Formats: sequence, C-alpha cells, structure tokens
Amino acid sequence: MLRILIRLYLIVAVLSILSIIFVQRGFPYLFSTQFTTQMHREYASEAMLLRRYLGPVRDDAQQARLDGMNRISQQRYSRMSEEQVHALSPTVRRELAQHGMAWNPGGDVNHPEVYITLDDGSILTVHPRISSGWIEVIAYAIIFSVMLGAMLLWLTPHWRDLEKLRIAAARFGDGALDARAKLSENSSIKQLCAYFNNMADRIGALITAQRDMVNAASHELRTPLARLEFGLVNLMDTTDDSNAHKRIQAMRKDVEELDILVGELLTLSMLEQSSLAESREKIMLEDFLRSATGISSEELALRRSTISWAIDATLKEIVVEPRSLGRAFSNLVRNASRYTRSAIRVRAEPGAGCWSLIVEDDGIGIPEQERERIFEPFYRLDRSRDRATGGYGLGLAIVKKIADRLGGTISVGSSELGGAKFVLNLPLPGPAALPRH
Repeated sequence: MLRILIRLYLIVAVLSILSIIFVQRGFPYLFSTQFTTQMHREYASEAMLLRRYLGPVRDDAQQARLDGMNRISQQRYSRMSEEQVHALSPTVRRELAQHGMAWNPGGDVNHPEVYITLDDGSILTVHPRISSGWIEVIAYAIIFSVMLGAMLLWLTPHWRDLEKLRIAAARFGDGALDARAKLSENSSIKQLCAYFNNMADRIGALITAQRDMVNAASHELRTPLARLEFGLVNLMDTTDDSNAHKRIQAMRKDVEELDILVGELLTLSMLEQSSLAESREKIMLEDFLRSATGISSEELALRRSTISWAIDATLKEIVVEPRSLGRAFSNLVRNASRYTRSAIRVRAEPGAGCWSLIVEDDGIGIPEQERERIFEPFYRLDRSRDRATGGYGLGLAIVKKIADRLGGTISVGSSELGGAKFVLNLPLPGPAALPRH
C-alpha cells in the first residue's frame, strides 16, 4: 500500500509541476491579447510617470535621474541599445511603435519584461521585480506537503480496509476456510468485501463438501475391501484348481491396489485439513532414511536396482518430524523405483538455513513442460498410464502437501544419471524448536 501512496503522490506532484510550468510559460502565448491588455493596465501609470520624470532632460542628466531611480528600485530600469532594439521580435517592435509599450511573452508570466518608449525615442526595459527564491521554495514545499497530507487523510481508511481484506485473503489461501473480512458499513470497499466473503463462503462450502465426501467414501470403502480380502483368502483355501488360484490372486492384487488408493486418499485429505505440526524428534538421518525407503531389498533385487547413499556428515543428526519426512521420502523413492533402469541415488546436503534431500534415478526423466503438473493430485504422465508403473497420481501430491506444511519446497529437474532429480528443501529448526531433554 505504501507503494501505491508513493506512486500516487509522485504522479500528482509531477502533474502539478507541469501544470504550473504550462500556466507560466504557455498562457502568455495562448491568451496573448488578454495578457497584453492586462499589461497595459498595470504599467500605464508607471510609463506615464517615467515619461514625465525623464522626458524633460536629455543625455547625462537623464542618465543621472535613471541611476538614482535604480539605486532605489534595485536596478529595475535599463536603457536599451540599438542592437538590443533590433534584436526584439517584429511583434514587440510593432507594439512599441503603436502603443509606446510592449512586453516579452517569452518570459515568466509572473515576472514579465516590459518595454516603454520615452519621449525622445529611447526605450527602457522594466525588469521584473526580484523575489526571494527561498520564499517560493517554502511556499511550494507547503503546497506539496498539504497535498501529501490530504492524500494520507484520504487513503488511510482505504489502506486500513484493504489491509484487512488482504489478510483475510492470505489466511483463506493458506487453508483457513473460515477466514472472512469484516469492515464497517461506511467502508468504501464494503461491496468488494461482500463479494470476497460470498466467494469464500461458496469455495469453502465446496471444499468442505468434497473433503467430507472423500473421507466418507474412503472410510466406507475400507470395510467392504477387508471383507473382499477375507473372502478371497477363504475362497483360495477351498479350491485346489491352479487356474482358480491365479484368478483369485489377480483379484486380491486388485483389492490391494484399491486399499492402497484409499490409504493415499485419506493421507492427502488429512494433510489438507491438518495445519498442526507434529512433534519433532532428533534422529540419525542416514539410518532413518534407509529404514524409510518403503522398498524391501527383495523388491530392489527383483527390479535389478540399487540405491546409493551420500549423506553429508553435518547432517548426521537432525531434528525433524519423522512421520512426515518418512512418508515424503518413501513416496519419492517408490516413484524413482518405478522408472529407474538400475540406479537410484539419495543425497542429503546442508544449505543456508535449510537442508536438501535429493532423490535421483537413471530413468527417462520428466519433460520440462510437465514438471509443475506432476505435483497435482491424480495427474500422471502419458507414458505412465499403465498401472504397473504409473501409480495413482497421488504420491507426489502428498510430497508437495508435506513440503508446504513443513515450510519447505519440492522441485524436479534433470539428473546427471539421466533421469529425474527431486529436491526436497526443508528449513532447519531454530533453537526454540529443538526438543528438550
């Protein structure tokens, strides 16, 4: 808001200065007739007195009287030489010939130069009265200070109300669906506030309904899935047909996939609804990560893949939320295992006030135009539509939610191994966040 005030003030100040310059320099040309008439009225008496006082005398006597006048009036009058007279514009010379008086419209409208013809044909220049420059500076400073005060007086209530609306919008964007802006009835942005609150009500209702539906459906699915699993196990025990065993095993695999999907949905919903941080614990990072991959050695051997580790020595012990970190890391490793050819690399590196957990693979990588969308729920790349490799499109969305909740970031790029590189940046806890023993 301060930027808006500064910009508005600078615009008004610059336009005011340009207006003053235009009035002083441009009006004498635009309204030359009116200014000439006004000049004749103002200087007619002074011209008459000059002619009466200087007219009766000539040469040195006239110059002596002129010098005496200048001592009193601060060099207000000067006699023009023939070269100076010839240098005048034709319009000014014509005015002098017709009226015995003219002025220079190129000067300042407040300080004009006036030319008066005496009885002997000589021409005097009446110089503008010299004003104190510091007085004008003070005057303009007062004017622009009053303008700034008026703007502050006018903008302060708008500033206050817009700040309330901004805070409410920020809280709503951070997940506080009950955030609303409350302004007085006399607020100039009351209608805008009403539109925002109505929009927030509708969005909040839609999100709440969606969450409730997902939670209810996920919880309700758990019971029939457990029954199906139990029934399929019993069915397999009641038959010795190998073909029937194969079909039952395939059905059990489908049920297992549904159960995993339900678990992912519940986890995602929990992360969206919960803003409370978990308790922090001090862990041995490398040991913790090795146990949290979510992939057994048998599965790695089956996929003919290996995991290499490079944990910086300064991160041997670290304070984290183990459950959240473990879930995010497991999702990253399992995602890498789906696309790797043979190698997965895990690194942990310290940074300025943060640390980075990096998971790389030697797969086919992720196209640059797809790198932002892969963190959206249920979004899967075209090449991963096959359920054998593609998953459900929720694993990376869960990682993104965990990173946001922990105050970190997640990004994806190209790895030196040839595949994708996921970088999870997490803040290092301050002294107040360290666990007490």
